[in-house]
Amino acid sequence: MRAFHYKLLVCGQPSFRSIREALPQVAYEAGAQRGFLLDKDNSQNRVAGRYVYTKVGKVVNLDPTTLQPKEVAVESLAECKFELDQQKGLAMAQQRRGELNSLHEALDSIPETSVEFEDLNLNLCALMFDIQRAYKKNQVKSLRIKDYLARENMLANATFKLVEPQEAEKLAEKFAEQLQGFTLTLKLPDGACALTVTRNGSVRASDDTPEDVLRFVKDLLPAHHEAAVETTEVRDPVAAKRTRKR
Repeated sequence: MRAFHYKLLVCGQPSFRSIREALPQVAYEAGAQRGFLLDKDNSQNRVAGRYVYTKVGKVVNLDPTTLQPKEVAVESLAECKFELDQQKGLAMAQQRRGELNSLHEALDSIPETSVEFEDLNLNLCALMFDIQRAYKKNQVKSLRIKDYLARENMLANATFKLVEPQEAEKLAEKFAEQLQGFTLTLKLPDGACALTVTRNGSVRASDDTPEDVLRFVKDLLPAHHEAAVETTEVRDPVAAKRTRKR
């Protein structure tokens, strides 16, 4: 299973140009603490590659003298496979979402550069329907719903596997505001593949998912981002379903 974690890339053209010109100057070399290894097919609006950096962790060992637990700092090399797409306004890191924080820290330290990564808030219902229209032979395997009103007036965050997949579209529309993720199986000429998309912009795909499918989903993300609306209203989803007694 491959994972691609996206955030909005907020970066003007002058800053992106500074990034594009600076990264080759900090190429990773053997023995270095950090550096970049860039792909050869980069362009004016796209930079991709690997960011290699030193990660500091901690392990607990027994002190040989006191035999008491003692934390010891441990350094190790980590890598972030990334893509910055200025045209689409997206930053992506593979496998671990937390790598986006390390990547942003490195980019933000470049002189004369202003860059921010902002969380996505996807309209998953509309996004799922767009994928289904593009790939007609599909099946919804599961829906992840937040604050689902369960029995005994309890709220639950849960992933529901669908007993009747033909009802998936109706359920997605019913719980559109609470939908946190969906999993589709796409039936393609070369075989089936699985695809999971979450509200915050994580895309997980089976290893056999074609690259054109991944590109198609990526291109849909900016169009389905919805800016969060701040509100001071407090609404009890349980109380809202109760009938007020007269």
